[in-house]
Amino acid sequence: MYCELYGATPVELGFRLALPGENGHPEDVNRREFLAGAAGFAATLALPAPTRLGNIDVARLRQSVVHLYKLDNLHGAGSVYSVTARTFRRLRSLVEYAGYDQTTGRALRELTGLTAEHAGWLAFDGEQNDDARRWWLEAMHWARLADADSVSVVTMSSMAVLASDQHRPREVVDLATTAQSAAKRAPTPRLTSALLAREAVGHAGQGNARSAHASLRRARNQADQARHDDDPSWLDFYGPAIFASHETRVAQILGDTKAAESAARAALALNDPVAYSRNHALYLIRLAEVLVEQREIDEAVAVERQATVAAATVDSARINRAIRDTAQNLAPFKDDPGVGRFLEQARETIGA
Repeated sequence: MYCELYGATPVELGFRLALPGENGHPEDVNRREFLAGAAGFAATLALPAPTRLGNIDVARLRQSVVHLYKLDNLHGAGSVYSVTARTFRRLRSLVEYAGYDQTTGRALRELTGLTAEHAGWLAFDGEQNDDARRWWLEAMHWARLADADSVSVVTMSSMAVLASDQHRPREVVDLATTAQSAAKRAPTPRLTSALLAREAVGHAGQGNARSAHASLRRARNQADQARHDDDPSWLDFYGPAIFASHETRVAQILGDTKAAESAARAALALNDPVAYSRNHALYLIRLAEVLVEQREIDEAVAVERQATVAAATVDSARINRAIRDTAQNLAPFKDDPGVGRFLEQARETIGA
């Protein structure tokens, strides 16, 4: 994919891609090697723009950007953020200086907006929330230039996650419902489900259990649908596991720990821990949070220990912060030998 975009092989770019092997584990490269290689790859972005672009060129560019999504899922935001930012600048340069017809130009602007949106998501995962908002404003700018609902929908969906993380539930609902309105020209079942699940979390944050559960019911019926030809590429992550994660969040916010535990276990069971390593760590953390609330301390420590191991395989400041928060919730039980040992080990691996 990279060679299609930048005219060089992965070896020429200075690294090998870390993709799952037959045993289900990434081969050939660890995260440190990936980061070093990514820096070499980023240095190739100053190549001259081609004089003329067509639909085939845009299709290749799109596949390269989709591959950045996959690398993010494998390695976490910190490993691919700078590369994605530079890819955006490369695409913006192509919009400005390359030649193309009207159809190609619209597709190129849409792709530039999608790349800006993804850079925003990576900034959010790296706990750079101000940068995330700036990227998402940039993405909305390109959505207008391209007249592309696809860009505005994914951008508002991501902004809803940040708003939820910062405890602004009304904004979550506003963003999710506005995104649903924008998606009406192409409302595939899985896209509708994803946006309804986002909305449900916002309703829960407002203490509106009835609306939260109503949104979840509507989302549940479409969460396990097969991929639709019209589904946007960014929606590949969404399925029963991520829906169960939204159920967990709604139940947690509403104080229903039994439902939260059931949903958290379902999310773990349904997720692919290799393809979605960061989600695997996140779902472990969510389960540990619920177990602490239920005073199931021994299992909470065991699960949190698994989360710490899983987090070491991805570069995500957001995940590390979640682990620290859960460890803090365990602190009142530090006199328990198992808890005390875990807290000491966690302090060494992820900080105080």
